[in-house]
Amino acid sequence: MKLRRWAPTLALALMSCGGSAAIKPDGGGEAGAGLASLRTGLAGAWSFDGDGADHSGNGLDLGVAGLRFATGRFGKGVQFAGDGTPIAQRPKDDSSLDLASGDFSVSFWVEFARTSAPQIVVTKGSGMMAGWYVGWAQTQWAYALPGGRTFDDPNTTPALGAFHHVVFTRAGDSLEMIVDETPIGTAAVGAVSASGDPFQVGGYAAGGVMVGNGMKVVDGVVDDVALWHRALTADERAYLATHAVP
Repeated sequence: MKLRRWAPTLALALMSCGGSAAIKPDGGGEAGAGLASLRTGLAGAWSFDGDGADHSGNGLDLGVAGLRFATGRFGKGVQFAGDGTPIAQRPKDDSSLDLASGDFSVSFWVEFARTSAPQIVVTKGSGMMAGWYVGWAQTQWAYALPGGRTFDDPNTTPALGAFHHVVFTRAGDSLEMIVDETPIGTAAVGAVSASGDPFQVGGYAAGGVMVGNGMKVVDGVVDDVALWHRALTADERAYLATHAVP
């Protein structure tokens, strides 16, 4: 399991407390001030250590029926099997997971088994007319808010069988995508509208829980997904590049 200081944390062409020191799974050592700050503005955090529990304390657990768990970036991650297979999702629309106004940050790890097909990693709505998504668009990283952009990978194509850290963030009127600590593109914020669809991980299913399987489903493993209603600092992003969300 991931060790934590706190306990209770497109259209693609188709993105403890307490007295003891916290031992982190990959960075080692004692957690610093950046760890505590990552609780601020945290809307949801899913570690996928054998379930879809939300560790933010906001009770936004994801349904994971039909899914398997595999080795993740930290502990376990949730494994997806490509188009037409199950995805992880909320049972209803949660407005707290919309990105229709104000600053935000979305962070996740993904390990692709293949990159030859579009794959939605995190979404709330299709991103075509409303809502947002972040994912891989077959040859580039992509987002919609709705409408959106694509950006080249730092190494042309993400290496298969390796975990990649993605951060999609808004600060003021500017959007930025960062992959493996490398900024890959910025864009101005356009018209934004919320979606009534549920929050989903690993693909998109129109109609949410009424649809058993998804489209543009990830072929690989997703781990440590989190969403904040604020822009993360550079220090916080650097911390997340080697540590699980607290």
